[in-house]
This record gives sequence, C-alpha cells and structure tokens, in this order.
Amino acid sequence: MSSQFESFDAVHANAQDTVGVTLFTASVIAEGGTSMARIYTTHPDVYPVGGKKTLAGDTNPMWLEQVLKGQQPFLGADKEAVRAFFFDSATIESLGCGAIVNVPVVSNGQTIGSMNFLAPEGSYDQQSVDAATKIAERSVQLLENALAATN
Repeated sequence: MSSQFESFDAVHANAQDTVGVTLFTASVIAEGGTSMARIYTTHPDVYPVGGKKTLAGDTNPMWLEQVLKGQQPFLGADKEAVRAFFFDSATIESLGCGAIVNVPVVSNGQTIGSMNFLAPEGSYDQQSVDAATKIAERSVQLLENALAATN
C-alpha cells in the first residue's frame, strides 16, 4: 500500500492528476453520525469548510446505504444521476460539473467520512472510481486527524 498523504493539498493535486477534478471536497461524519461536515474544499466560496449536510434531510437514502453503510463508492456518471442523488445539483452544475465519484473513507472497519470528486458530465468511469478509491485509502490518516479535531 502506498504511503498516506500528508496534506489535503497533496490529495487534491493527486486527484487532479489521476482522477481529474473540477471540484474536490472531503467530509467527515459529524454530530454523532447525523451529518457530514466539510473539512476540505477547492471551492470555499460555494462549499465552505465547516459546511454540513444532514444525513436525514439532505442526503439520498440509497446513497447513504451504498457509501456510508455499505462502504462502496458511488459513481454518478452524468447529470441525470447527479440530479437524482444530490439536492444541490443545480449548484454542482453551475460549477461545470455533471459527474461525481464519492468514496467512503474507512478506518478500523468504520466509515469516518467521504471524498468527493466532481467533473464535467461524462468524465468518470470505473477507472476513475478505482483511482479515487486509492486516493481515499491513502487519506485515512488525514480524515482521522480532522475527525479528532472536530469532536
């Protein structure tokens, strides 16, 4: 296994090179498991650090089941998928994005957060998911540290 990333800027640079991103964010599970709190973003004006999405109200139940509970990546390859799963799809599209890969970050068998890769529609496929998963595996320590700092 490759070494852990030392900063989110390094994660972002690697994501640009291997997955290709227009928007990149990382979030941790917060507030006793009731929300996701953003800990890194490439677009702080639109998606600021500290911003939260509630799991009950803002998050698609199928996405929750697949990504957070099932610990499996999510691929939304086109605008239709993004619109079906994300309440903020209009904002996502306004940034030029129409494809998304979400990867759970897992520590000691527990999902502690997600890494979120977004790009223009049609940019992502299974190879993108595989590359994003490798990035998430190398980011566990960063999310553990962020999680400790938020609790």
